[in-house]
Amino acid sequence: MTVTIFLYQTENPENLGSIARAASNFDFHDIVLIDPKCEISQKSKWLAKHGLPTLEKMRVASVEELNKMDIIVATSGRNSTGYNLVRSPLTPRLLTERIAAHPDKCVGILFGPEGEGLPVEMLQRADIILSIPTSRNNPSMNLAQSVTVVLYELSLLTGAQNKITLPYRSMNKEEHDALLTLIDKTLAKMHFKTEKQRETQKLVWRRMVGRSFLTKRECFSLMGYFKKVGFNYEEKLLRSKK
Repeated sequence: MTVTIFLYQTENPENLGSIARAASNFDFHDIVLIDPKCEISQKSKWLAKHGLPTLEKMRVASVEELNKMDIIVATSGRNSTGYNLVRSPLTPRLLTERIAAHPDKCVGILFGPEGEGLPVEMLQRADIILSIPTSRNNPSMNLAQSVTVVLYELSLLTGAQNKITLPYRSMNKEEHDALLTLIDKTLAKMHFKTEKQRETQKLVWRRMVGRSFLTKRECFSLMGYFKKVGFNYEEKLLRSKK
């Protein structure tokens, strides 16, 4: 899947720099300016930081460039009834799920200018309308922030995240099962007034482990802990029998 970011009539050169930086963060570099109302400035370059190469690759094109896309996604923060739209908007997460089934398509994400957003005629060009859920008390997002949210969701689909920022490997199924087996063995050595209390403890631990998304290191630490608990309990039983 290839993604092109279209910025329609962008007014603020600072947003160009911030968008270039965000796009570079998530490994998207094709940005097209349609009828821009500003130019790349020194402030744009300063805000782009390490996204400067992406900023410098921005190109100006006519609205007809959208015709090269297989899927056009238009972003809007407006109420759909006010625009008389015939389709309900998708969230960024739902958009990612929809286009995941079309990995060979060219997708264009169209963002409107600051303030008024995309006009009706531009929204009508779209195959999909996209809206970011926000607070009712403060629904409007900055253009660069909106681009960042959408590209983050798309990056989950492309797998472009820098793995260095995710240094810990998650616990796999084998480690998960080994940890639960050790917990069960430890609980089996402990004294409970009723068997139901023991089963309740097993259930509680299974649920905690299941929803905690442990790393491999955390899993091994817990296994070490329960081994010591089980060993100490056995030692206590032996001493009590002497």
